[in-house]
Amino acid sequence: MASHSDDGEGDSDPRVVRVDAKKFPSKTSYPRRIPNSQQNLRNIRPDVETFPRFVGSGYGETYEPTQPWNAKYKPTTPVGSIEQVDSTYAYYDANYGIMNEKQLGMGESTCSARIAVPAPWRPGGEAMFCINELSRIAMERCDTARCAVQLMGQLAEDHGYYGASAGIEGSGESLVVHDKNEGWVFQILPSDPNRTKTSANWVAQRIPDDHVLVVANMYVIRHVDFTDTANFLFSKNLVVDAIAGGWYTPKTPGDYSDFDFTAAYSDGEYNHKFYTGRRVWGAYRLLASHLNLPADYHNLRDDAPYPFSARPDRKVTAQDFFRVHRDWYENTPFDMSKHLAAGAFGVPDRYMTEGTTGVKGAWERSIALFRTAYSHITVSRSWLPDSVGGVVWLGQGAAHGTSYVPLFAGANRISWAHSIGDPSSLNRTSVWWSHRYALNVARGMRFMDSHKFIAATQSKLESDAADLVSRVSTSGDPPTGDSLAQLSEDHVNRVRDAWWSLVDTVVVTFADGWHTTTSQVGAALGYPSWWLETVGYENGPPPPHPHDNKEEEISVS
Repeated sequence: MASHSDDGEGDSDPRVVRVDAKKFPSKTSYPRRIPNSQQNLRNIRPDVETFPRFVGSGYGETYEPTQPWNAKYKPTTPVGSIEQVDSTYAYYDANYGIMNEKQLGMGESTCSARIAVPAPWRPGGEAMFCINELSRIAMERCDTARCAVQLMGQLAEDHGYYGASAGIEGSGESLVVHDKNEGWVFQILPSDPNRTKTSANWVAQRIPDDHVLVVANMYVIRHVDFTDTANFLFSKNLVVDAIAGGWYTPKTPGDYSDFDFTAAYSDGEYNHKFYTGRRVWGAYRLLASHLNLPADYHNLRDDAPYPFSARPDRKVTAQDFFRVHRDWYENTPFDMSKHLAAGAFGVPDRYMTEGTTGVKGAWERSIALFRTAYSHITVSRSWLPDSVGGVVWLGQGAAHGTSYVPLFAGANRISWAHSIGDPSSLNRTSVWWSHRYALNVARGMRFMDSHKFIAATQSKLESDAADLVSRVSTSGDPPTGDSLAQLSEDHVNRVRDAWWSLVDTVVVTFADGWHTTTSQVGAALGYPSWWLETVGYENGPPPPHPHDNKEEEISVS
């Protein structure tokens, strides 16, 4: 299994598509009259994660230039191309490749790195590949995690890699990659531009079969055993560039057994201390509580307070990952729903303040995040046919305000409910908009009370979804691609409709600060005592001054 939370900003593209399998003419089948430059090439898309991430053909109907939401945008210009292969696999895709028809799954996390290079459309930019396109090409061409890691690494070395940002925050990347039998974590950054402008440094480590691993915007691979190719893969200049940059000095010349990838190449946490570490601690506290890991540390990069991976308390399920992605550190000293910043009604979300005020500071960074465009959990099951063994649990919108729905690896299409999501235009066909709308309404209507309705809806719909996956998994002969697609589409349509209905329920129940149910209308709820005391309610306007004339007042109408 792997999971990913796509945390963007207000212009993120939340759409998920299915890319069809394709066959292309082999190199030997081209007529002699066609110049080599016009033979079938695989164009390389730029790193664009805002809406629309792509406008063009071949990657899903929602991207077609003829769609109304693409009318004001120009078709995407490739940054380069590589030789195409004879055939490619079908896969689910969004900002990164998600899962292909062979049960190859991935989850991404952007990281800081000591080296940054310009994107290819900027001055001095010569690298061709971003992590987004590396993941997609691996989805198209590989059926194992090892193949994916080696292919992505080789393409990045051969053609150059650039990060999501021009600065060191975001210039590194991480992908957890798994197939039916094993999982790896692949971590990459640009090569030193003073040495070569079009290459990359990368390393991958196999994750023990009975372990979980947490990557939260910072590298996790530490000591690399360069002799153990069963568990480590790496670029050719990995150590050389670290030594040249002054980030690593072997204790014994020529002996690299003490090489620490994270210490050498990570720039540590970005934004503030605990931006990464708190989430790592938070996830392990839910999945591997027996470790009793510390919540505090001095320097996450240099001190390495958390393990590379850990054996969980019990065998984990996709539903365990749902819980992790929805966590705001409830019932801990860092509970985001407590204290004054959460308001009277315990809103755990903290909006971005950078550039809006002169006040300096930082918010705690929880795992659940209001600006998540989508999250997913990919599951591979070797004992089942690929078409039903591979399942993507997709949640569009913030995890604490979404219902995760199943997509099967063998489905031959994806519902429009998943593929519509223009952040500037509300569309009630979109399941993303239904989730986003409901969570925003809940924030303004006694969140801790209204979120109980959200949680109950999540529980019911996700239980129904688990039943659906169970039925499909035990049905004997695998359903057809069309049947699998229809099952998912029928379910997501029910989910979307339930969330639009949920909005109405929350508004009726808590409108204008009253509490309305089938048995009572308009009961006052007020505010929590602690909040009234904190904001000075007791020091508000005094009672009316006593009247000197004690006679009964008379009202004349």
